[in-house]
Amino acid sequence: MTKKDILPAFSHPLDAIVLAGSDPKHAIKGQNKAFLNIDGRPLLQHVIDALLGSQSIADIFAVGSVNQMGKALPNVPQKVHLIEQKGNMLTNCWAGVNASESRHTTENNEAALVRPFLIISSDLPLISSISLDDFIARCANEDRVSENPYGLMVGLAEESALTSFYPDGDKPGIIRPFVELNFARVRLANIYVVRPRQLKHQDFLQTGFNYRKAIDWRNVVSLAFNLLSQKDGLKAAWLTLCLQATLLMSHGGGRLYHFLRQRNSRERIEGYTSTILGSPLRLVVTPFGGLSLDVDDEDDFRILCARYNDWMTVHQAVKSEYTNQPID
Repeated sequence: MTKKDILPAFSHPLDAIVLAGSDPKHAIKGQNKAFLNIDGRPLLQHVIDALLGSQSIADIFAVGSVNQMGKALPNVPQKVHLIEQKGNMLTNCWAGVNASESRHTTENNEAALVRPFLIISSDLPLISSISLDDFIARCANEDRVSENPYGLMVGLAEESALTSFYPDGDKPGIIRPFVELNFARVRLANIYVVRPRQLKHQDFLQTGFNYRKAIDWRNVVSLAFNLLSQKDGLKAAWLTLCLQATLLMSHGGGRLYHFLRQRNSRERIEGYTSTILGSPLRLVVTPFGGLSLDVDDEDDFRILCARYNDWMTVHQAVKSEYTNQPID
């Protein structure tokens, strides 16, 4: 496979920021998820290896405990930079952005404003170089046909891309909650293309991250209340509650469910969120469902350890419309 096989693409390979910071609330077996071993490698190594093999990635900035990352990633290539964590998700992102920008001192302010980054979590064992290249190509395609460059492109996986990871007979699987949109049932993939200097209201991203567990109504209500303080927040808070209500009604169906689901459109979500962020947002669907299977808890870790080889085979069988061929 050659570089020309993956089209369209951004004008330059993207720098990648890998979030590997410590968060005691989300520790598994008493340690940072990034350093759990699956198939003989730390989760962080899975992500770094995929990024190193990607044709769409330039430098890689891993943000976390430099001491721990140095032990987990011996003999890292020169293009991998270990950056000390600063705090929460947002400040760690900026630590990576600032480290990247310091290596591009020849850029003018306008170039820095529009330069995109790939941002990805460090706990994705079912990741591959081709899934990264495919997602970045999809984002580049969306960007190309838009009047204005997107400040944030968010990865989504449809339910159809995740059914292969469900329980199968006596084999364990993972079933995650979905958001009911009018075109599909979807969930977030942990991958984003971001132009961080275009996002005027970035605190919303940290708020959404803090309350992202939509399966818990307390988090949904907390997120809705936090949205009320944002520009156009009333509409966004109402949409958040409607999304959760649609999910709860999905098992029974009925007129109200179909009415609510029809209103949960891509256009409404993108429009409201773009207003809050102060920059255009685009939802980008990836066919690689493994990009949404992070390690949330000990059960996930146990199941991913047991099914890793089976599920990587599933992941590798997915075809990219930009290469029109399966993974090597």
